[in-house]
Amino acid sequence: MARNRSSYTLLYRYISKEFAQNFAVSFSFFFCIFFINSILLLVQRILLRNIDIGTMLEIVSLSMPQFLIYTFPFASLSASSMVLGDLGSTNELLAMRSSGIPSSKVYQPLIIISLLLSLVTFFFADAVLPWSSVKYQEKLSEIMRDMPTFEIQPNSVNTIGSIVLSNGESAGNQIDDILLLSNDPSIHQNRIVTSPRGTLTLVDDDSYIYSLELEAPEMLITDPSDREMYGFTHADKAIFYLDFSSQIPALTSNAPMNLSSRDLISGIMERAERTREDEVYWNESREGAMLDFARALKDGERGRLSAADTAAAASDALSRYQLYGDRKPVNFFSQYYKAELAKKFVLSAACFCLTLVTLPLSMVRVKHGKLTGFAISLLIAVAYWYMLFGVQLQIFSISTDPYLLIALPDIIIAAIAVMLIMRYRKAR
Repeated sequence: MARNRSSYTLLYRYISKEFAQNFAVSFSFFFCIFFINSILLLVQRILLRNIDIGTMLEIVSLSMPQFLIYTFPFASLSASSMVLGDLGSTNELLAMRSSGIPSSKVYQPLIIISLLLSLVTFFFADAVLPWSSVKYQEKLSEIMRDMPTFEIQPNSVNTIGSIVLSNGESAGNQIDDILLLSNDPSIHQNRIVTSPRGTLTLVDDDSYIYSLELEAPEMLITDPSDREMYGFTHADKAIFYLDFSSQIPALTSNAPMNLSSRDLISGIMERAERTREDEVYWNESREGAMLDFARALKDGERGRLSAADTAAAASDALSRYQLYGDRKPVNFFSQYYKAELAKKFVLSAACFCLTLVTLPLSMVRVKHGKLTGFAISLLIAVAYWYMLFGVQLQIFSISTDPYLLIALPDIIIAAIAVMLIMRYRKAR
């Protein structure tokens, strides 16, 4: 008994070591896919403004957690596939079975590690990601305060809302040779503002609203509907307010996906009453439309309305009923919060589910084990990604809670894994 226990301990260590090595390779691969492309764009924009390396690395580090919650599940999938594929191709699994070691002993370390990775993924999704998102925004605000022209490069053109800003040289918060083109459809005016120099100052840290104080500005106002109508004015100073939120190179935000589960649950509860009110209004409106329809028909039968008026009233009531439809109204933010809450658990459980679906690899012999295992894992990862992406697109087309819908990819993968395992066990 002691010898068997010792043999299993050696087996567990061997499987765990192989998994760790392959996990490191897989993790690097998927990390590059999810992370490098976006980060290179961010780093390029930061380096162009001469941000120091320490600050740049801090920003990059704070943006990492949102990619890690996808990297862990796919890396565990590939690592498990490569381990089992390699053991199968080298006949090690066959040798283990021949020596009386059951397949379950090979599976145990993989399952335990995948469960641990599920906990790690949930920790990153529920604790590290919300924290890093807040710190990222704080650091970016600090940079914007210290360097207001972070997004205004020398001799460049920027579109900020409905305003096009063209400028010459810029240093610190000073901008030279300013040209502002503004089109305001609400008042049917085009405005062209020129100024030799301006000062850009951050006035709202959260929304990235800036004030642009112009020196000796000149403004030409035209009416696009009448070319002969125009106005010209100048002043000693003028202030414009610019919304730079769309210009910020942010990889994180305060969107529901970056909130903790506690904050998401709080948001869901806050919107529950509004959802109930919408449903009550929907029911009352439908019932009112049907009552109006019945009343129109009844008045027509009793001669209170002419045939034409009866048809018009009934048609109007029926149109209103059809307008509300047969599906309950969907509260956008309530569904969004519920979906993001479910996704935290689904992505965490994916480490286990995706590892589970690789276990049947131990029951078939494949050539080039690691390479074949990795190729199979890529196919499964792509299929899982599309399933997860697809169900997220459907959450606003249903009026029920989206929890089961978001969990569907994990359910499908786990069901396939169980069926394959049972099939191969019966075949043996």
